[in-house]
Amino acid sequence: MTVHYVNPSKESLHNAFNRDLETVLSIQSGDQIVFKTLDSGWGKEKRKSAGEARKRWTDLLPEKQAPFFGHALTGPVWIEGAKPGDVLELEIIELKPSDWGWASAGGFKSEWNKRLAIEEQKEVLYDFHLDLDKMIAKSQFGLFDRAIPISPFIGIIGMPPKEKGFHSTFIPRETGGNIDCKELGKGSTLYLPIEVEGGLLSVGDGHAVQGNGEVSGPALECPMDKIHLQINVLKSQSLKRPRIVTKDEYITLAFHEDLEEAMWLALNDMLEWMQELYSMTKVEASLWGSLAVNLSITQIVNGKKGVHASLIKEKLRKV
Repeated sequence: MTVHYVNPSKESLHNAFNRDLETVLSIQSGDQIVFKTLDSGWGKEKRKSAGEARKRWTDLLPEKQAPFFGHALTGPVWIEGAKPGDVLELEIIELKPSDWGWASAGGFKSEWNKRLAIEEQKEVLYDFHLDLDKMIAKSQFGLFDRAIPISPFIGIIGMPPKEKGFHSTFIPRETGGNIDCKELGKGSTLYLPIEVEGGLLSVGDGHAVQGNGEVSGPALECPMDKIHLQINVLKSQSLKRPRIVTKDEYITLAFHEDLEEAMWLALNDMLEWMQELYSMTKVEASLWGSLAVNLSITQIVNGKKGVHASLIKEKLRKV
């Protein structure tokens, strides 16, 4: 097992998923990677004063950039032996955000701002200091008097789909991407279906904290100084959509323009998983699901809305 390191650089930074991007690293299944990432908006450093224009990373390879805006991603990484039809297992060993971040709301045209009647109002932008000892976020410049506990996770982690060309970082897919599920923190394990040879893993869009729904568009966006992953390729395993396993829960995720359709997909995936886990029929899984499965809105702001179904392991213990 080898530990590899990938930092933001001219060679590693890109703004879209694409099966034809040149990779920055080749690893073996069973290796580990420590990524460092920019914040989603390409910031190079924290602001020195409120309202100051943020300095952004601009030294990029043109051939790795789509002709549209996207999140700052680090990668992609080639995983030897990864083939379409396999599953990528990603264990999150450690997450360490930088000591700054930002969040915003309003100020631009979007479905959510229109429905909340705030798209014509001036944007509210907060700069945060992240206190990593107390694990709280508070105003960087003392402009507001509230703090919030942080629970860092990875907003974007995934691989390109099999279709050629550039694919937006904003839209979550079966192969991952802008999942924005707050359960993807330290100690969780993500499972993704692989659609292209080598997988081509990229990460970015660190979040210090987010509620289910991510209702203003951004979460508390932050760079990540350390994203430490254990990478394994699971051969010939069938998986339609992402799954997460945490210490306490099994989680299925689904994405669709129609929130209700995303819900049914996530629930159906959970019931099928329960059939595998507990050797029960689907009807039995539906019964137990009514007692033990929670449905949550992951996010409503990424083009395709997300729903995740969660099963607390302890709720179906043997007696």
